[in-house]
Amino acid sequence: MYWRLPQIIMKHASKIFLTLIFVSMTCSLNSAQISSQLESDTYVKASENYIVSPLDVLHFRIIGEPETETEVRVASDGSVTLPYIGTVEIVGMSVAQARNVLYGKYKDGYYVDPQIDIVLVSYKQRRVNVTGMVNRPGFVIFPPEEKMTLLGAIALAGDWRSDRMASKTVKLIRNDEDGKTKTYEIDTTKINPDDWQLQDGDMINVPERMF
Repeated sequence: MYWRLPQIIMKHASKIFLTLIFVSMTCSLNSAQISSQLESDTYVKASENYIVSPLDVLHFRIIGEPETETEVRVASDGSVTLPYIGTVEIVGMSVAQARNVLYGKYKDGYYVDPQIDIVLVSYKQRRVNVTGMVNRPGFVIFPPEEKMTLLGAIALAGDWRSDRMASKTVKLIRNDEDGKTKTYEIDTTKINPDDWQLQDGDMINVPERMF
């Protein structure tokens, strides 16, 4: 019986060979798909209109020029430091505007027609603190690229407590650009859902209802 094994192997060699090729190609394809998926998940998908903020992390490169590829965090003063051109202020610009500014700087004496690629790796986390008579007091995170309103933040904090102990007049505490703290008392029964857009670092206090 053993002497027939080589004949059987030779008879089915082509099938075995094709099967091995198929398995190898399938593994390679799956590996490429996984790698592609991981690469796509690495970066935050931001629109061209997203406004760059301090502490955002950017992946920068000039396509076809690997020596320019770098990952940088936007400094608190709104600047980034990039290869060759040094420090550039881009805070307050959209992704598209920043790309145009950098195109001009790299074209001026460095590259003929630089193809600038900017991708957000991570956003600066924006959040507000909701305290007092809500069901889930604590920090509420801004959705990326979306605006947060007073009523929206209270809703994400679990809404007013259902025991009727929560006042509908809430306090919004905000630090202005000049460093001064201002407190606003807002009757939420008299505002619309889009009123009172919040800023990063705002604090909302829902006090106990006064009978």
